[in-house]
Amino acid sequence: MNRLKEIKLLKELAEKYRLEDREILGKYPMNRLASIYNGIGPDSFPEWLRNCISGLHPSLACVAFIHDVEWHESDGTDETFSATNARFKRNGCRVAKAEYGWYDPRRYIVMNQARRFGNYCQLFGKGGWLKCHEERLEQEG
Repeated sequence: MNRLKEIKLLKELAEKYRLEDREILGKYPMNRLASIYNGIGPDSFPEWLRNCISGLHPSLACVAFIHDVEWHESDGTDETFSATNARFKRNGCRVAKAEYGWYDPRRYIVMNQARRFGNYCQLFGKGGWLKCHEERLEQEG
């Protein structure tokens, strides 16, 4: 899929599901969003691995999209770091409930993966969060 079409679709899905902090996406032009979004997984993962993870969890792509933009805007604080990871979990659950009925096992698989990914970010992502903050400060001035 064309990268800009993918970004447009992810923005539409964020609106469709009424995901928390979707307004952050409106701050940037499409080409900038395309450069910020890297799929599911940290920048330190090779692109092929992030593509594999994203391909295995397509329901969470729009959730990761918002999460990536939030990290791009990192303020370096513990409070915001924890808030963005908790929001990833809540948004993932919102997508799962919107896409799959209570009787569909996929609902609970997506909810569990959203919880796990949010927890992984919380446990192992602090260095990346701080790196994003340092990069933002360098760009600003």
